[in-house]
Amino acid sequence: MSEIFNFDSAAFDMDDAFARYSELYARGADVVRTGATFFARVRSWKLDRTILFARQFGGVRHIRQQRVTQDGFDHFVLSHVVAGELTVCLDGKTLVITPGESVLLDTTQPMETVTDSVNLITVSVARDAMRAAVGDVQDLHGYLVGAREGGLLGAMLRALIEQVPHLPIGAHAAITRTLIDLLSVAIKPFGSGARSEFHRLEHVRYETVRRLVEANIGVPDFCIQDIINATGISRAGLYRLFDFCGGVARFIQICRLQQLRDRLDNRRFDSLSLAELAPMLGFSDESHASRLFKQAFGIAPGAYRAASIRGAQHPAVDLMARRWNSSLTELQ
Repeated sequence: MSEIFNFDSAAFDMDDAFARYSELYARGADVVRTGATFFARVRSWKLDRTILFARQFGGVRHIRQQRVTQDGFDHFVLSHVVAGELTVCLDGKTLVITPGESVLLDTTQPMETVTDSVNLITVSVARDAMRAAVGDVQDLHGYLVGAREGGLLGAMLRALIEQVPHLPIGAHAAITRTLIDLLSVAIKPFGSGARSEFHRLEHVRYETVRRLVEANIGVPDFCIQDIINATGISRAGLYRLFDFCGGVARFIQICRLQQLRDRLDNRRFDSLSLAELAPMLGFSDESHASRLFKQAFGIAPGAYRAASIRGAQHPAVDLMARRWNSSLTELQ
């Protein structure tokens, strides 16, 4: 399983800890201290277009108001309370989430959360995955999943937090599919209708193509016709499926860039130069890979690797934030 970051405020003095925590959350929320004692312990892992968090924190308010129109977020956040309480403030509505309950929040909508102390499991879920679970996602902002209705979902999340450090990458897709199914059961226990089934079929097609692309990532001339031949999906169907990211060719390029970034973050590949990594991932040469990487992530591959190595030796918040931001970008 790919860990994104591990932050513990106990490693710093109080003011420095809050400053670093604010820096970590800078892209997603404005962070304000409350009257309660501040603390935060957060671990995060990247799954299959899903981000999982184990969060214990208190004395803090997270605010997403004007920034919802600026940061480009377009995913859902599911927060499951294990212990303590989380207060969620929406437009004209306040919810108090207690142990066993979960709440769904739409990142395109304003929100605030505040707590004196809470133990949460949070999952960032792509919008298309939510459509696959329930069909219509228009009224899910602030949707409260009760402890009984979400019993299976909560049990999975608690077990997942225990097992996530040990799960192989090959398990990611199955975990996401199970999460989608349990979200469907929790929100639409009597069936989610034809709209959901359509989106679920589209999601399955997308995942099938993504896994095929990743399996052929090192084939430089891998193209849309190869996908059609392997899956039977029509050319028009593929164009519709990947219109959100600029087309199939752009999607293949994005997969290659994500794989390159993962290898630059993986110390097992440090002995391989960019000139050696580039053709392994289907890039024409080193300069081609370097140019596209900098366009996508705003930093040259060599500088990214150097920062990653420093971060492994001396964990830095800026590296944690960069990994988190990159993972969030993949959800949109």
